[in-house]
Amino acid sequence: MAKGKSQYCTWFCKECNRANYVTYYDKKRNDEIVKELSKFCPSCRKHVDHKRKDTKKGNG
Repeated sequence: MAKGKSQYCTWFCKECNRANYVTYYDKKRNDEIVKELSKFCPSCRKHVDHKRKDTKKGNG
């Protein structure tokens, strides 16, 4: 993948506000960008909604 075409994002739990996942997406596909997902939170120990925040790779 060419440099500068993908954006990293960190997923934060809505209940405990901890960063749990780091993913990336293609900047050019704005119509398919998801802002919330239901993912497993290890600290809450259940599936809860996570909100996305754009970050550099690995930064929370």
